[in-house]
Amino acid sequence: MRNLLISATLIFFSLGAFGRGPSRPKLSELPNGTLSGNIYTNDALGLRFTFPSDWVATADPAGAVEIDYQNSLGPVNQCSRILLSYHAPNKTEGKFNSIAILFITDPRCFPIAEFPHSPNDKNEIHKFAKSIFDYFSNTPYISSHRTDFFEDHANPGLTIMLTGEANINAVEDPRATTKEPLHVNTLLGLKESHGYWIAWGFLADDRLKDVLINKTILELWEEDAPKRKMNEFSSLRNVFRR
Repeated sequence: MRNLLISATLIFFSLGAFGRGPSRPKLSELPNGTLSGNIYTNDALGLRFTFPSDWVATADPAGAVEIDYQNSLGPVNQCSRILLSYHAPNKTEGKFNSIAILFITDPRCFPIAEFPHSPNDKNEIHKFAKSIFDYFSNTPYISSHRTDFFEDHANPGLTIMLTGEANINAVEDPRATTKEPLHVNTLLGLKESHGYWIAWGFLADDRLKDVLINKTILELWEEDAPKRKMNEFSSLRNVFRR
């Protein structure tokens, strides 16, 4: 696992990239998953996702995708589909509340190198992680203050993870005159499966960051293959304690 500091750079995408890659179903054509308690399953994607049991979740939310809050017509929004959005319980109006998301992205919309598969391709891993940082920098799951990247190959298949931190005002009402400094943590993890990028992200305070890390399990399986646990994000327990 390697730790490199990534600097912010703005890049633009080419409309020609939408034609890249082999034929696969449009994101809108993929069937919805099922949510049972704190487990989301989508058999079409070969995916099962477990999250903290007391968090409030919405599966396959309808409406426009708003992962990138600055560029509504950019590839992050236009070529992604939210599978699950969830937030911490006991939300207080006007105050920061920890949030998390599970989504799928079509890589054909991004004119960057293919998802790296070998942990030995350090240069390709770095280039890919840098491109992901640039494209997803306007999402809540990338910090503009400090972001590091890690590759995890302890479990089958490579996972690219971008982690960050920032200090914010916990009072979100712009009319408020008081400030409550709060340290928050960001994460965006990506894994390739069925020709898509499966992504999981969060923006969480210190206490709930640990809850998310310890209570999140992502399982992936290929078509006509037995289900097997591909990544528990267990390595994140050490990532934030570096």
